[in-house]
Amino acid sequence: MSFLFNKILYIPLFNFLVFLYNTVALNDFGLAIIIATVIIRLILSPLSLKSLKSQKALQELQPRLKEIQEKYKNDRQAQSQAVMQLYKEYNINPFSGCLPILIQLPILFALYRVSISGFSPDSLSVLYPLVENPGTINKFFLGFIDLTRRNIPLVFLAGIFQFIQSKMTVKKTPKSGIGKTEFQDVMNKQILYFFPILTILVAWNFPAGLPLYWVATTVFSIIEQFVINRTYGRISQKPNT
Repeated sequence: MSFLFNKILYIPLFNFLVFLYNTVALNDFGLAIIIATVIIRLILSPLSLKSLKSQKALQELQPRLKEIQEKYKNDRQAQSQAVMQLYKEYNINPFSGCLPILIQLPILFALYRVSISGFSPDSLSVLYPLVENPGTINKFFLGFIDLTRRNIPLVFLAGIFQFIQSKMTVKKTPKSGIGKTEFQDVMNKQILYFFPILTILVAWNFPAGLPLYWVATTVFSIIEQFVINRTYGRISQKPNT
């Protein structure tokens, strides 16, 4: 498993970062991480945009879902079938939001490996022949942030941007009426506060390279969410005909 991880994830990512470090990142490894993040997210953007559109449509359908819950409250099977039919009608995959996160997890693990071992001279032995060996890698981002050590401002910055993204994702529910559900309120509060707090707790124990990556990828997600919110109106995905 370790061999596959190194060959498929760590070594290619490390080579990509060193290539950027030698060229467009101006010998700043932190800048190389940010550029690599943008490139990776651009590659994944069709998938993530589709996921965001699906989530937005799902939020807009909450009143319809509430109607189904009330209509079939004594028949769980009929309720599930009606919900799935509604999802099919509007071409919604309720689990699509998980895929972009799952894809990013291996990148986080590989970046963690880079942060703890990628700055030693021995690590440069895994560079591909086409990637120039810089001899040593500067571990300071912007000249003063040590990417191999915890950086508290970056940790909280990651949490703040996660909160902003969550705030943009959560749909406000009415105080009463057909669109109001206790379950939706609970989920909204969990999304709004749980993930930013979890981000801080996790980033607290890692080198600065990881929260820097998380800040960059979250800012990219905020921009994507802004585009979705501005581009698509109510029910971002129309029913299939």
